[in-house]
Amino acid sequence: MLLSYNWLSEFVELPVPPQELGEVLTWLGLEIESTEVYKPSLENVVIGEVAACARIEGTDHLSITTVNVGDAQLSIVCGAPNVRVGLKVAVMLAGAKTAGGMVIKKAKLRGHESNGMLASEEELGLAPSHAGIIELPLSWEVGTPAARYLDFQDTVYDVEITPNRPDFLSHIGVARDIAAKFKLPWQRKHYSVVESARPASDFIKVSLEAPEACPRYLARVISGVKIAPSPFEVAIRLLRCGIRPICNIVDVTNYVMLETGQPLHAFDARFLTGRKIRVRYGSPDERFTTLDGKEHKLTASDLLIADSRHGVALAGVMGGQNSEIRDDTTDVVLECAYFDPVHVRRTAKSLGMSTDSSRRFERGCDPNQVPYAANAAISLMQKWGGGEVLNGAVDAYPKPIIPVTIDFRPKRASELIGVEYDDREISEILTRLGCEVLASSVPWQVKAPTHRPDLEREVDLIEEVVRVDGYDIIPSSVTGKVVLVGQDDPGHILRRQVEDILVGQGFLQAMSLSMWNPEPRLDPPGMPPGVLVGNPVTDEMKFLQGSVLPPLFRAAAANFERGDRDIRLFETTRTFHSGEPDDPRTWETRVAAGLMTGRRYPVGWQPSRDSIDYFDLKSVLEILATRLSLDNYHINCYALDTSGLLAGELLAGGQKIGNFGIWPKSVCAPLDIDADVAWFELDLEILQNHIRPDLQFRPLPKFPIAWRDLAVVVNSDISFADLSATIRQSAGSLLSGLWPFDVFVSDKLGPGKKSVAVRLEFLHPERSLDASEVDSFIQNIITSLQQKHSAVLR
Repeated sequence: MLLSYNWLSEFVELPVPPQELGEVLTWLGLEIESTEVYKPSLENVVIGEVAACARIEGTDHLSITTVNVGDAQLSIVCGAPNVRVGLKVAVMLAGAKTAGGMVIKKAKLRGHESNGMLASEEELGLAPSHAGIIELPLSWEVGTPAARYLDFQDTVYDVEITPNRPDFLSHIGVARDIAAKFKLPWQRKHYSVVESARPASDFIKVSLEAPEACPRYLARVISGVKIAPSPFEVAIRLLRCGIRPICNIVDVTNYVMLETGQPLHAFDARFLTGRKIRVRYGSPDERFTTLDGKEHKLTASDLLIADSRHGVALAGVMGGQNSEIRDDTTDVVLECAYFDPVHVRRTAKSLGMSTDSSRRFERGCDPNQVPYAANAAISLMQKWGGGEVLNGAVDAYPKPIIPVTIDFRPKRASELIGVEYDDREISEILTRLGCEVLASSVPWQVKAPTHRPDLEREVDLIEEVVRVDGYDIIPSSVTGKVVLVGQDDPGHILRRQVEDILVGQGFLQAMSLSMWNPEPRLDPPGMPPGVLVGNPVTDEMKFLQGSVLPPLFRAAAANFERGDRDIRLFETTRTFHSGEPDDPRTWETRVAAGLMTGRRYPVGWQPSRDSIDYFDLKSVLEILATRLSLDNYHINCYALDTSGLLAGELLAGGQKIGNFGIWPKSVCAPLDIDADVAWFELDLEILQNHIRPDLQFRPLPKFPIAWRDLAVVVNSDISFADLSATIRQSAGSLLSGLWPFDVFVSDKLGPGKKSVAVRLEFLHPERSLDASEVDSFIQNIITSLQQKHSAVLR
């Protein structure tokens, strides 16, 4: 929201200069993004009139003009698209300086002398330039110094408005709070209207067919207006506040919106079939073209302003192209309404639109300010465009919205704020903010004004008291002697450990939204959708995610498409789950998930050409389990089909911690990744329960390690994990290491057989082991392998 210092001063006598007002606004709850000081650069600038204009050959935008500046005819080269004969312009003569500091000099351009410059609003320091050079009123006298007409100094603040303060989206709303802060009187402008005897109700009818979405709709009519540019100072004010001037009638609606916070819309009455306004919902598949020329497909939940045949505006969002104000418009129907915030937001979001109007209605306008705003607009239309204002208004307001009454205890305010207030001080502050205070008994009855929909509870009123009085009045004090020592959450510690371990293995951390919508053409098979959202913001956010893998897969696909084929991504977040249809419970789980595809070692002067496979994935999980000291963990893997689709489980203490697998190229290629993709997803809450808390560190061994290699022939379906478990159980406590180093398959071994070779490491912490002891360990291992797995020593 852009706020003008001069505009604010029209409602309240500002007690501080422009450079100090920004600090006041900050104390009132407005965040100042930037401040723009407008001090026009008008020395050596005069009013001129374009007497001749011709395009320079060989250019697509430069024109040579002859400009009358009163005492001379100057030749000036101009590149603006709107330069034309008869235009009144601001001429910067040689020696003039633009707002940006550039000094104007006589020059020769494309063989033509240029004795000055035709200036834009931005070059003069008047306002942000909108298109080409400035166009001045034809009544201004040629040759007159521009300072006589253009010395519009002002300071404009770009402020961030919080969603709970819709009244701050207007100059009146901000002026009201400034007045309350400094205990100053303030008042709205008085707009007078000369009305004819002909009633507006004879010209237009209003029908509320969706009163829950539009509690109030007021229409006024002005006939015989003349479409023309707005007064120059009004156009400059609109430009400085971020609105492009269009014409007097349209500019009125924007001007009043910036002043009061109430959006309005003007219809060309010629195009309202049946002279009737219907506020209704759209029909399924109904199409409507808005003022920006875009066609929208409506739904039954989109609120529409229509005549007796078709839609003419999207309620609270944007008008229609079929009823816009045109150069030959003479009769105007003015809309001033209150639309329900939820309905406006739903329509704007479903159609992907956001306008000045929708932003105000979404936050909540004042339904009881509608007549004032309509009267202000119709008065300005008559003032700037002439015409006959029909008597009265057509005001459909079947169920008036009354102010909320709040029980308020003055003593409670002093307790919460920590400052003693007397009742009179509190009552005065609330009254200055527009509240109606009935303090005959405790609790007080306080009526919150309808321009403040954020005031709903006693604590809201207490916050208003300290906000206006100043947060700096709250004393600093220590309220107790207890020293609280913070302790990090164990779940948070585990998450950081997992992140560090995965980053150490070459993974990059991703962050995705927790809401999504399943897309078979984008996501791998078998993904749980998660929890359905009751009122989703968009169609892309219908579900709270049941798995982190789909967004990771989509991110990987996007990287793959851009040429990055070696990908390792992970994310730690929460997933959401629900019970059976008859079980309404919903819960969330902390998870860590990751995926990898591409080459095993992509970086180096001689990078590996081998692709990531199951063993790389298993290595990631084993490193993770080892580094976290996961107790008694076990990895199971099984093939789901012959296409290479693998899946598995990480177990600890017999409890499943998570799943992993490989989606083969045949599955991923239709989803834009032309390679195998390995993945895992772990439940961090279950994992945390299986981490050994009693880790003990041992010094480096003082005695030599005894090594033995052992090769056995077993059935092909026996996994190394099973062999490893048997070896560890039979070897005793002195087995300190176990590694496979060879797997051999041959017909010579027999059908369905394989040879597995392992290296064993034995270590005694207090002495050296002799050969006979190690041989006995080996014999125990061989015996156990023969008994449990029918192993044959090679």
